[in-house]
Amino acid sequence: MKQVLQALAAVGAIAFVGNVAAQSTVGELLEQGGKQVAKADFLSLVPVRIESKWPNRQGEETLLLSADGKISGTGYHYGSRSESPAAGTWKVEDDGQICTPKTFSAWNNSTNLCWYAFKKGDDYFTSAKIDKDSKVSRVGSVKPMGEAKP
Repeated sequence: MKQVLQALAAVGAIAFVGNVAAQSTVGELLEQGGKQVAKADFLSLVPVRIESKWPNRQGEETLLLSADGKISGTGYHYGSRSESPAAGTWKVEDDGQICTPKTFSAWNNSTNLCWYAFKKGDDYFTSAKIDKDSKVSRVGSVKPMGEAKP
């Protein structure tokens, strides 16, 4: 159980990640045509289902961000082969920062993460900051509920 809690604590680096793409920093992503997702553009996706891997590569999560500001979904920890329900709230600040505090009830663990979203083509990326030298990570899947599987 201690390993699960340590692994979950490492999730705090960034909210949603996948495999690191050719763009490793915000500056590189922007130079290659990526754009920061504005608050209004993110809100237009909601309700949205987001599938991502944890930054420590020890697990993954599938989350639904609903129009009422709630988060629901599940997390899966590879090492313990265990799954936990996830619940919380989300909000978007005027500068586009997305905050997603949530609790994994089966692991008695909470995260309070904030991040910025970027988009290049059909791919979404996240970064903890918008500084040009900040690391970015690719999100596995972002699907407005009209396109998401139930």
